[in-house]
Amino acid sequence: MLQIFKLFCGILVLMSATTVNAAETGIKGTALWGPVKPGPARPGQSDEAPFHATFLVLAGDREVARFESDKKGQFEVLLPAGDYTIVPVKGTPIPAAQNQVKAVTVPADAMVNIILRFDTGMR
Repeated sequence: MLQIFKLFCGILVLMSATTVNAAETGIKGTALWGPVKPGPARPGQSDEAPFHATFLVLAGDREVARFESDKKGQFEVLLPAGDYTIVPVKGTPIPAAQNQVKAVTVPADAMVNIILRFDTGMR
């Protein structure tokens, strides 16, 4: 009986060591680009649209991840807590894509929800 009890306690210790719930951290949100219509802005009307593209996540000068927004502009990428720069990949169809960088800080205990806005150059 004592051996069964020790075995049961050992199994509980192993289970608790392998089922630790780590918080998922990273970024999620929507990528938009605009303006998408020529001419002056129209009051009360959005001049942005979902932006389907691929992006690099940089920590300093080092690429740490890539992600793609879907056709609705939605994206999610898991990242450890820290400061990052988001930049569209080379060849993205917007002016000066490599210069349209976005800074984001990922907290230690949560996903950060952001909107990434990019300029189409249309006027």
